[in-house]
Amino acid sequence: MKRNGRIAFFFALLSSLAAILPGIAKPPQVDNVKSKSLPSGVLQALAAHEKDYCYQFSFKNCRQTFQANLLWDELVVSPQGQTAILVENRNIGFCGSAGCALYLFLQRRDMTFVQVLGAYGEVGALDKVKVLKSVSGGYYNLQKTWRDGKTRTIYGWDGERYTSY
Repeated sequence: MKRNGRIAFFFALLSSLAAILPGIAKPPQVDNVKSKSLPSGVLQALAAHEKDYCYQFSFKNCRQTFQANLLWDELVVSPQGQTAILVENRNIGFCGSAGCALYLFLQRRDMTFVQVLGAYGEVGALDKVKVLKSVSGGYYNLQKTWRDGKTRTIYGWDGERYTSY
């Protein structure tokens, strides 16, 4: 009898986990997400991340899932009106206690996009990054507020990318 009770408990536990895992695996929704698609050049710039994700979590429709969990906004980053695409990667493996992977893409003259937020991107939340009125190197400074709501990091343009100071 004890063995049957343990087996029943084990299956009940598995059923409970199966019921809650889909909720854990799905990232939370954000209201300010652009409804149109990311520019194809930004998706190309993120192709290596997508490839790694799909290799690690191989499942049907991996590419569509990866792209669906990229939240983004367009920011005006210079007084002349140049825009950049800020992307938050909310896919499994790209988020932790400090937030999710953040990337800022500028379009080059050859129409390709280059990631310019730190050397490899940053960690945080899309809605916690704002453009400041102050300017460094011809581009507006950016401010990221950390998860604690108090700590802030300021990024200035160094001629090639945004770096913290």
